[in-house]
Amino acid sequence: MRNPIARLAHGLSLPRLLIALLFGMLLSACSLPGTTSTPSQLTLPTATPGIIKDVLPLAGIPAAATKALQGKPVPTNETKSLVFNLAYNDSTMERDLTQIYTPGSAEYHHYLSASDIIQRYALSNQQLQQVTHWLTDNGYHVLTADPFRSSIRVEAPVSIINQSLHIQLMQYTLPVLNYTFYMEQGTPTLPHAIDALVQSILGLDNLAIPNIKLPIGFTTHATTQAGSNCLAYGAQQSLTRNKLAAAYQINQLYHQSIQGQQMTIGVAEFGDSYDPQDIANYAACVGIAAPSIENIDVDGHLASGPGQGEAAMDLELIAGLAPQAHIIDYQADINNTSFAQALVDVFNRVASDHRVQVLSVSYGTGEDMFSASEQVAVARSLRTLAAEGISVFISSGDCGAYSQRIHNLAVVSFPASAPYAIAVGGTHLQVSNALTRTSETAWGSDDGAPVCQNEWGSGGGVSQNSAFKRPHWQSGAGINSHYDGTLQAVLTPDLIPVSAPNGLRQVPDVAAAAYPNIAIYYQGAWLDAGGTSAAAPIWAAGTALVDQVLQQHQKALLGGVPEFYTLANRAGKFHPYNDITAGDNLFYHATRGWDYVTGWGSPNFANIAQFESQ
Repeated sequence: MRNPIARLAHGLSLPRLLIALLFGMLLSACSLPGTTSTPSQLTLPTATPGIIKDVLPLAGIPAAATKALQGKPVPTNETKSLVFNLAYNDSTMERDLTQIYTPGSAEYHHYLSASDIIQRYALSNQQLQQVTHWLTDNGYHVLTADPFRSSIRVEAPVSIINQSLHIQLMQYTLPVLNYTFYMEQGTPTLPHAIDALVQSILGLDNLAIPNIKLPIGFTTHATTQAGSNCLAYGAQQSLTRNKLAAAYQINQLYHQSIQGQQMTIGVAEFGDSYDPQDIANYAACVGIAAPSIENIDVDGHLASGPGQGEAAMDLELIAGLAPQAHIIDYQADINNTSFAQALVDVFNRVASDHRVQVLSVSYGTGEDMFSASEQVAVARSLRTLAAEGISVFISSGDCGAYSQRIHNLAVVSFPASAPYAIAVGGTHLQVSNALTRTSETAWGSDDGAPVCQNEWGSGGGVSQNSAFKRPHWQSGAGINSHYDGTLQAVLTPDLIPVSAPNGLRQVPDVAAAAYPNIAIYYQGAWLDAGGTSAAAPIWAAGTALVDQVLQQHQKALLGGVPEFYTLANRAGKFHPYNDITAGDNLFYHATRGWDYVTGWGSPNFANIAQFESQ
């Protein structure tokens, strides 16, 4: 067999290859010339289905950082926050969720309450106190224990963390990216008395950060006075709220007076704030009332401001498509909290609040930027939301098949690849001024760059986390379409040709408009923006309206990701999805049925509501 680097070189021009490899070394914290020492090696274990605690360490080094730059110890007087995730009865919970999402089961759509979850799967109060006492006895300041007894959030000086866990936190810098991160050296351990009660520890590294960069098309500059610049709204044939509503049958629900009344939609924002004036300007030009938005601080506090445009787009699309829904914006400041820890904190807060029917998440990064322990911890939190019947839509990424942003290195985006995420891919939607859907293809465009800037298209592919076995419900036409990366030199992070299916989780599940032709208002200008960060809130808004219909018919909420496969496989005469059959994401192709670019396709929400309310 030819050397994998040689195969990669065969598929790329030499300058492009060198840039890609250099960026990959820096992004993955690979050894540079002159490095004389590295952290002790940590072999990531092979996990098994059911997310079983025994096969994973308490914390691990992300696969993208197993060979780190020479670092220096983190100052021992610095304070870090950690999350101790507690053991759960995972096998029983997985079994019960199978029944909840299996049509014909006596438990079908009988979602669980917080008390159900605690009584069936959580530690006892006595066991929770054992862990809490050990933490306080060892110098940790306990901040919160979530109501599900699934995690304890603490903070402590680095000296306490190092001593109590038998590790050393080390700090590293990626010189070209000017990015400093820390991670543990050594394998964390706990005393026997509580080791079985703690599933994992988050916050011992902060390598993973969300890649926040909106794909931007056309821009029209205008004044910031609300309502003064509406003539620019929808310029250059961009997709307006009415065009999106028509394309995805949301306007048919409007005709039934379904606009989100009595519904609550959650939005998760990680490090990105918004300017309320932007939202007001959008609402004024769209012709809706000012939306009802409630901010909830989860980790730290995000002051209002323009941000990067991500939060503004999330809120505007949801407010436009579900204009009478209440919106809760769960905000996390990730300057002092690791992304993995913030994900768990936000998801656990949403679950404990249990105020929303749907949640939109437009954040993620390459799966291998997280350790296996981090991925499992986040996946468990998403599982709790699915048990409660909350639909969680997570964008699948904007770098096509290459979510680590390096061309020909096939990585899916996390947390979209978690088993209970509803991963949302992207399409290029076109709608006429007469509100007729004229074309919809997969969103994908290779601009020739070796490094992605969120412009390559719909994220999709196969997980490389062996804990994420392909769920039994992920079945149907197209699921077993085969891809081999050998000839095109498309490699996994282990530098072997990617192969799909590989027996692990496949993404995305569904898709919606993502090409940057969607009108949003940001910093005094109308932008044509997009990305799967737009597709996720589109799905969240439409699903909230479907849930409103279901509640009127005394039916259960649409719920978690298995239901979207039930829809595809049992729809009969209904057409819940627009099957996308043209286009690619730089490796995988859109095909009939399910595919690795658009999943089952884009939504027909009125059809979904009709099918589910029968």
